[in-house]
Amino acid sequence: MRHASPARRALLAAGDLLGAVAAFAAVVWLRRVVALPGTDGVLPAEKVPLDPWPWLVVVGLSALLAHSLAATWTEPLETLRERGGLFVAAVLTALFLVGAFFLLSRALPRTVALLYVPAAWALHALFRSVVDRAAPPPVRRVLVLGDGEDARRAAAALEAGEAPGYALVGWEPDAVGAIAVSREPGAPRQADHVVLASGNPREREAFAALVERSAAGGFELWLLPGLADVVASHVATRSLGDLPLTRVAARGASAPAFALRRLLDVVLGFPLAALAAVPVAVVSLVVVLETPGPAWIRQRRVGRGGRELHVWKIRTMRADAERETGPVLARVGDDRVTRVGRLLRKTRLDELPQLLNVLGGSMSLIGPRPERPELVAAFAAEEPLYRLRHLLKPGLTGLAQVMGAYATKPDVKLRYDLGYLFQWNPVLDFFVLVRTVTTVLRVSGV
Repeated sequence: MRHASPARRALLAAGDLLGAVAAFAAVVWLRRVVALPGTDGVLPAEKVPLDPWPWLVVVGLSALLAHSLAATWTEPLETLRERGGLFVAAVLTALFLVGAFFLLSRALPRTVALLYVPAAWALHALFRSVVDRAAPPPVRRVLVLGDGEDARRAAAALEAGEAPGYALVGWEPDAVGAIAVSREPGAPRQADHVVLASGNPREREAFAALVERSAAGGFELWLLPGLADVVASHVATRSLGDLPLTRVAARGASAPAFALRRLLDVVLGFPLAALAAVPVAVVSLVVVLETPGPAWIRQRRVGRGGRELHVWKIRTMRADAERETGPVLARVGDDRVTRVGRLLRKTRLDELPQLLNVLGGSMSLIGPRPERPELVAAFAAEEPLYRLRHLLKPGLTGLAQVMGAYATKPDVKLRYDLGYLFQWNPVLDFFVLVRTVTTVLRVSGV
């Protein structure tokens, strides 16, 4: 679990940077003036320079990267000592320095790299000790939700003080009831962390509510994973007592993710809209000539935050297609689809007018496909996790569209959408864009 505010993490990072530079400079100075056994005399100054640029900058950046990977800025010193976090960071820094010096056409003597590790380790520990004494980190309040043995053990570990810096604010076996009682937007009981030990399908409603509240800020959500969860997800690098913890973070709904996707929307959206203008005009004319009715239709869909928006589509069905059935999903061999409409659906060209929604900001190029309010209500009533799709802007294309089939069932598409939400990274966006091209060329719509 994370134990530091952004200001405290910034302070620790600055101290680690300066400590690494000081340790490195001290070791190099020592090697220059002391002839160690087995060495070739005094270390030449030109072999390991101490110029601020670029050498000491390289040392500082290597230390920051190492401490970030070792996660040393989010725990008190007592916890770091237990798992050797500062030692791991010092070793990683030394390894990074060896590689960096090699790439910069300098060889870092082995004695410098070896001596750096204990020197940096000692300076970092001393700095953390001073910070913890001068400004003790606040005790973080933890709420455990869920029934079963894991939840009981987690609560017992907190109550026994096995997680330094954390205190049990309560254990609620009935997670659903705890969420229902708490109407405020943050965590129940004003907890800083919520640990959910859930193996009960009934608790999906509670899980969905916790993810939504956590994404809005104010607290961190953690899971006590079962064996299947550990096998299917990333390795657990956090613990509560001796129990593994996995953080639940809606990465796709983070500020960096939204910023990157908006950049893609603008950079790719305008040229795509310009390229699509002529084909859309020609197709629209053909649609009007084939069957009576408008070329385009405007439909109500559900977007980010559950808010409704209107999207444009080229009409692919008869103008009266939903007069008797109301809003229903298209199916294979649907007799409401026109001949031209069938071709448009296979090539996905009927969705191109939604580039206007993308440029306007109500949609994105990548995200879950927006559904109609009537269908959303039905899906969400059956599966509470369905509403987590609405933490994202709806997309013109998405992981579910490029990995599944056009007629893939909603519950299967939801798994792809949630995978994108929780495991988002920029490479995944690139993958979706590339696969979108192959999906369109495959002409597999219905």
